[in-house]
Amino acid sequence: MAASELVKKKVASLYRKHLEAEYGDRLVFDDIRVIPRLDQWGDEYLHIYVIVAGTAAGNYDVLDPSWINSLYWELRPELLVLGVTSIPVDSYIDKAEIAPWTDEERARLFR
Repeated sequence: MAASELVKKKVASLYRKHLEAEYGDRLVFDDIRVIPRLDQWGDEYLHIYVIVAGTAAGNYDVLDPSWINSLYWELRPELLVLGVTSIPVDSYIDKAEIAPWTDEERARLFR
């Protein structure tokens, strides 16, 4: 199934809701992009790009890998309702890292 725009928006909203509940007082999540991709066998999965705008101190050490890795399992029932059956891949990117990129470079990342 090709993820519809509505499904992508709902998935981004689910991620935002859970991330802000966990980190909202410590991190700012600037943007969450959901991009359908194909794996090496031609099966679709969703790649979730979380753009982190940072903290006052610029410290991203508050992102707990254990919590981040368990996020899918918490979201799984809601993702299944949306028809998302594959395990998504998520990437956390510092907004300052991509700020100097050209529009073309950013477009290539999110294509």
